[in-house]
Amino acid sequence: MMHPEGLRCSIDAYVRGSCRYGRMCSMSQTLPESSVDRYPFTRPASRPPVVVETDGVELILEDGERVIDAAGGAVVTNIGHGRGEIADAVATAMRSIDYVVPTWATPNRVALVDRLVNNWLPEGFGHVYFAGGGSEATDTAVRVARQYHLSRGDDQRYKVIARLPSYHGATIATLGIGGHMARRSGLDPLLAEWPKVPWNDASALAAAIEAAGPETVSAFMAEPIIGASAGALVANEDYWQQGMEVCQHYGVLFIADEVMTGFGRTGLTWGHEHDPVQPDILVSAKGLGGGYVPMSMVTASDEVTGSISDAGGNVMFFTYSGPDAMCAGALAVLEIMEREQLVDRAKVMGDRMQSALSSALDGHSRVTEIRGRGLMIGVELAGLTAVEAVEACVQRGMWVYPAGSGPAVADALLFAPPMVVTDDHIDRIVDITVDALNSFG
Repeated sequence: MMHPEGLRCSIDAYVRGSCRYGRMCSMSQTLPESSVDRYPFTRPASRPPVVVETDGVELILEDGERVIDAAGGAVVTNIGHGRGEIADAVATAMRSIDYVVPTWATPNRVALVDRLVNNWLPEGFGHVYFAGGGSEATDTAVRVARQYHLSRGDDQRYKVIARLPSYHGATIATLGIGGHMARRSGLDPLLAEWPKVPWNDASALAAAIEAAGPETVSAFMAEPIIGASAGALVANEDYWQQGMEVCQHYGVLFIADEVMTGFGRTGLTWGHEHDPVQPDILVSAKGLGGGYVPMSMVTASDEVTGSISDAGGNVMFFTYSGPDAMCAGALAVLEIMEREQLVDRAKVMGDRMQSALSSALDGHSRVTEIRGRGLMIGVELAGLTAVEAVEACVQRGMWVYPAGSGPAVADALLFAPPMVVTDDHIDRIVDITVDALNSFG
């Protein structure tokens, strides 16, 4: 078992970017101490856990301990760990093509765009921009929205409204837009003052647009289900319809941040499909690469991309926007998703898991609410932090994602296991969760 203080330090560092503990603890020494200590960018108080193998729904540590991955890492792993065919697809592609500037086509780039447009994207979305991670993609979406308005001669629109709580990435632009107070901490002098609105109040969105000056507002960015900052918060039934009516009234684009909710995580292809809305710009990441390749994407309606093109505009690429081998890996992930019908499975197993958690934790003194859709489920905590709860879970052999964003939002555990999760896995996840929470009295 991992030393409790070492575990708490590693989780605390993940959530906040630093550790509050100042003493060292001993762990197994399979890898050289100096090498593992050198790995973190900022020095933690203890040696981080070392995962030496991944398999199905489990992480295998250097001492042989198997940890069930109840969060898909960071809500990333969808097809399960250890799929050799992804490695084969990437290796085959890389033997033929290494670096090609992103503005040029390659076989796997073209094939991935075709597969996305034909099988995955909403109707009327015919073009895709690739990037490395979700933060790059959401940052790009802000540029796309601005360029759309410029293409129409509307050069005053640049502000992006987001919700409290929210998290849209770790770039300076997206941290400023988002409402994750813990991850913004200390960076405020660097961040633009973007308008924020309560997460479940469409009338507040209208008021914020009016207060900002409707002629200056470019876009409204929101997650269909709020993930890292709150733990699977689901808005009221009429929220999205009312919110979209507000956006349309004021000519504000809707950017759907589906970095977490996309590619079947919620039991439908896209999280926004649970509600009667159509985004203007759609961003996704984690499920596209499935944890195997660093891939994210931005897509937009043909109206948006066509307007930018007609005005002679373009969207500047990142150096590693969609390398051919990474596109090959993403294609292999999507092939598995389709062949094994994992989107449908996410709904079935998600319903099973949410029901099991609800039954086991009904009336628990440390739980306020259980919510979510598909295999994106939040357990809101009472009287303890996500760091404390995750520490207790990992000590019992399970990783779960710590969600929360600051003192105004209750911490939560965010469950998002691989979509290949079985009934036995779910039973283990529920049992460990109950035991961990019971340890707090």
